[in-house]
Amino acid sequence: MSERKKVRTEAATHDARSKRGPKAVALSPPINVGLLPNLLGYNIRRAQIALWRDLTRSLGEVQVRPAEFSLMILVEANPGVAQIELAQQLDVDKATIVGVVGQLQRQKWVTRKQSTIDRRRQGLYLTPLGQRELQGLRQTMIEHEARFTRLFSAEELGQLFAFLRRIHP
Repeated sequence: MSERKKVRTEAATHDARSKRGPKAVALSPPINVGLLPNLLGYNIRRAQIALWRDLTRSLGEVQVRPAEFSLMILVEANPGVAQIELAQQLDVDKATIVGVVGQLQRQKWVTRKQSTIDRRRQGLYLTPLGQRELQGLRQTMIEHEARFTRLFSAEELGQLFAFLRRIHP
């Protein structure tokens, strides 16, 4: 077959295909999720993912994780608090707290100061910049939480929190 005829045949085949429209995509049947909907961990994780996605959208360009926000709230409420006390309250290991505090220090939101009572102890304090950032974060977090808490009546929300507290200390 000549090269010219070959090109014409390929072009005609292409034209015929394009007139038929896009190929139909076969829809798969819904995936069987088995016992997953009846597992507490699965449902808690799915809820956590929904909360995380909304929080990420709400915060926009501000890069703060829930652990950092929680730590800032605790430092604000407990000026001079020690890292070990924060680790215990948040139920995380010391290495995790060191990482979170380090990140907040790099952002200049938290500072360490040596205790005037016990020179071996360093306490954590919000910096003025950290206080300003926390004000904005607090408002964003309140709005974010409201999008989910309004899905429940006050009684249901109280029950939900009570049920969750049965699981964690």
